[in-house]
Amino acid sequence: MNRSHRWLIAAGACVLALTNAVVLVGVASNRRQPPDSVLELTQRELGTQWSWMWRDDENSGLSLRLEYRFETARDSGLSYGAFGPPAWLDRDKLASLGFDVMRPPSADADTHYDRMLGRDVLLVLELDGPAYARALQAARDRLGHRENEHDAQEDLKREEQEASRLFIVDAGLDQTALRQRYPDRAHYAIVKGTIRPYVRRDRTSAKLYGSVTAVHCETINVPLQFRGTVAKPFVLDVAFGSRLEPWIISAGRRGAL
Repeated sequence: MNRSHRWLIAAGACVLALTNAVVLVGVASNRRQPPDSVLELTQRELGTQWSWMWRDDENSGLSLRLEYRFETARDSGLSYGAFGPPAWLDRDKLASLGFDVMRPPSADADTHYDRMLGRDVLLVLELDGPAYARALQAARDRLGHRENEHDAQEDLKREEQEASRLFIVDAGLDQTALRQRYPDRAHYAIVKGTIRPYVRRDRTSAKLYGSVTAVHCETINVPLQFRGTVAKPFVLDVAFGSRLEPWIISAGRRGAL
């Protein structure tokens, strides 16, 4: 091996070491006590996903994905799911987040808003709060009004026992202001995300909303000592630190909630 090759290897090792050091410093900074919030999440709010980077199960990477929902605006009223424009993310909210919303949205496909880039914002996650209560009540109301009683019963059962109770309910630019608005740190977490305008169109009209295009902490790595816990119905205490990044601080098992 000549001198230039040895130099390249040494330089690569130094870069790798420096990168790892920066990551570790960031992790340590995020986990300074006390955390910004701690949410008690179950398998309803956290879906497992394995990363088959290694052949043996012991070394396989395991991460959990936040399963969040929206209270979504529809022509027929509100719905509750993982897709569509949040009802609260309207024109006025977009303006407060710094978007130029002066131009009326057009029913034509090629518009001012379609070309807009997303903006990084702070998002509010609400656990088992008013948004979930409304979703649950809507399922109960459907059972009282729908002709297909079996489907309505299944929908209510899914809402009561399986559907995520974690909703994105607000956005802002100032963490202090958001925390003052949502002071309960056991039911509200603030995280980083991205929003961009979304124009909902039909043949003759258009209405401006916003769309959450990214939540920057969707994936939570599971340390080896907690791997066995997530094989069954579980409860995880997930902390969100000073950098608004999540990590698991304790784990247990519990029947489905």
